[in-house]
Amino acid sequence: MTTAGARPIDRETDPLPRDVIRFARRAARRPDPVLILGETGSGKTHLARLIHRLSERAGAPLICVSLGSIAESLFERELFGHVRGAFTDARESAAGLFEAAHGGTLVLDEIGELPLGLQPKLLSVLEDGRVRRLGSARDVAVDVRVIAATNVDLEAMMRERRFRADLFFRLAVLTVRVPPLRERVDQLEAIARILLERSARERPAPRISEAALAALRGYDWLGNIRELDSALRWATTFCDGDVIDVGDLPAKLRDRGAKGRLARAGGGDTAVRRYVAPREPARERDMIVRALREEGGNRARAARRLGMSRATFYTKLLRFGIATDNGHGSPAVRARPRDGTEA
Repeated sequence: MTTAGARPIDRETDPLPRDVIRFARRAARRPDPVLILGETGSGKTHLARLIHRLSERAGAPLICVSLGSIAESLFERELFGHVRGAFTDARESAAGLFEAAHGGTLVLDEIGELPLGLQPKLLSVLEDGRVRRLGSARDVAVDVRVIAATNVDLEAMMRERRFRADLFFRLAVLTVRVPPLRERVDQLEAIARILLERSARERPAPRISEAALAALRGYDWLGNIRELDSALRWATTFCDGDVIDVGDLPAKLRDRGAKGRLARAGGGDTAVRRYVAPREPARERDMIVRALREEGGNRARAARRLGMSRATFYTKLLRFGIATDNGHGSPAVRARPRDGTEA
């Protein structure tokens, strides 16, 4: 049963996990803020659009904005609007995004980019349902459902006093994590089929050979579904028949497919195991630090020990604030403590 005024969805044609779709159905029934967590390209904005489409607000405006793309000096007037004469060249009054989204949904992507000084104003809007344009002394009532999304650790930012705790808990009334593609390898074929069908023009969507699927499954997908979609669009462009093979894939995936064939033939480093991330970030951080110490600070060997690609390993070093040398000198490893203070 769907909410009145909302269009139903088909699980078979949606690349989100079923538990995330169930969350969307439940969240769509309520007006509370939603906080969507997940890596870049994992489908956070897609989920936000889905929640709006399933809600009673489906016929009202849906406005999505990436806060990372707004200059810090423009945040306030972009979000809340301004009146004539509020600043140089403000010849006319203009509504902000909250007023533009009245009756509908405002998606604030990259919410961690919101300047600390503006966070109390966003909190006030969430609690009171009123905005004040820049340069005005009058509040304007707005009815907006806010969905925030981020690929950063807001709780860590909160501990470091870069994100207000009261705003975090107001945004996180309904929280969901969209898993990265590497945690959904068993669903990769189905996801790829959905993406191919969506991007197919006048001709039927091509199939994917087993060899090409093996290359897709062996890749790390740091860009998640967005990167997979781009790779499949490339493959569709250069595929001559109705089957995508390894040779039709981008070079980075063709190389991975060649390494897979070499390993199956008995060559290459067949002892490398596949990395499985633990659920607790603190445990994963400790595993990485321990691997670095056991390998004398050599990042390439530490990544191999964990069964992780170098690209993924370096990304996690940045995420956890782990500093090392270049792998050829002192084996010292410095990791930022969990409370966010410096070691």
